[in-house]
Amino acid sequence: MSTSVIVGLLVIAAVWAVYLLPTVFGERRDAPMNSTEKFDRWTHSMANVQKHTAAQLAASNRDLIHQRRRRTLALLVFLAAGSFGAAWFFNALPWMLVGFFFGSLIVLYLALLAQMRQRRMARLKVTHVAERPSEWDEAKIRVIGN
Repeated sequence: MSTSVIVGLLVIAAVWAVYLLPTVFGERRDAPMNSTEKFDRWTHSMANVQKHTAAQLAASNRDLIHQRRRRTLALLVFLAAGSFGAAWFFNALPWMLVGFFFGSLIVLYLALLAQMRQRRMARLKVTHVAERPSEWDEAKIRVIGN
């Protein structure tokens, strides 16, 4: 194997490690803590709830999700463009294949996001239709005149 392929595989392994290792080993917030840390975390959480309304908290969570999705998509586009650029610069087929791999990951990621959006819209549609009162359940209007 050539040196460029080995370097490329190491870069791919490093990128995957950044995303996978925190989930494998767990994050700091999931680690066991003593009672004072629990109390401190609980008081900060309660203070955060008291400062913000439920709508603001939900909006901030949505913003975090959108930001994470944009960051993931940008990273995939960067890796695909870098791979294709390396394939063009070095005139190497392995880099072209790596670029096609990242390109297929972009397509799969976008398809997954579209599917998630479609499921969410269907779920919202069912929720809103079910909450609407039926027109047959509404009281009839009587006009009483002279």
